[in-house]
Amino acid sequence: MSRPEAYPITYGVLGLLAFWGPMSGYDIKRLFDHVLAPMWSAAHSQIYNELRRMQDLGWLEMEREEQESRPDRKVYRMTQAGHDALAAWQKQPPAILQLRDELLLKVLFGRFAPPAALEENLRNGIAAHQQRLLQYREIQQYLPVRDTPVQASGRPNPYATEEEEDLYFRLVADFAIVFEKTYLNWLYDALALVSGSLEGHEAEE
Repeated sequence: MSRPEAYPITYGVLGLLAFWGPMSGYDIKRLFDHVLAPMWSAAHSQIYNELRRMQDLGWLEMEREEQESRPDRKVYRMTQAGHDALAAWQKQPPAILQLRDELLLKVLFGRFAPPAALEENLRNGIAAHQQRLLQYREIQQYLPVRDTPVQASGRPNPYATEEEEDLYFRLVADFAIVFEKTYLNWLYDALALVSGSLEGHEAEE
C-alpha cells in the first residue's frame, strides 16, 4: 500500500504557515504547543519530517536566513500548491473521532486493579486535567491574530488581545474548555464511586 500524501499533522503545519506566514521549524513547534494543543500535538522530529516531505511535494519552499552568532535559520513558506492542498483538505470529510485514553482503559478493567491503584490514577487524572483546563483558559483569553508578529525578534506570538481574536480559533478554544470541564466532572463522579466502593469493601473485611 502506498503511503498517503498527507496526514492531519501535515495540514496542521500548512494551516499555521497559511495563518502566520513564513516560519522556521522551531516557530512551528512553538505554535503547535501553544495553539494546537487542544486537538493535536507533535514532536520536533514529526514536524521536521513533514517539512521535508512537503518540500518534496512542492507545497513548501525553504530559504536560509543568516544569523550572526547562530547557525543559519531555515524559513519555510507555502507555495500555491500548498495553499491548494490546504483548500482541498477542507473539502474532504474528516475522520471520525477515535478516543484513545489509557485512564479510561484502566477504569474499564478496574476490577483487576490492586487496592487503591485506580483511585490514585483518578486523582492524578483530575490534577492533570485541571492543569490542562487552566492552559486552555489561557489560550481562550489570548487568541491569535493572522499575520501579526509582535515580538521584537519577529517571531509570531501565539497570543493577541480579545478585540483581535479569530472566530475559528475561538470555536476550538471553547470546545477545549467544555471538554475538559465535562471530563473533570466525570472524574470527580468516578472517584467518588471508586472511593465508596473501596470503603465498603474495607468495612466488609
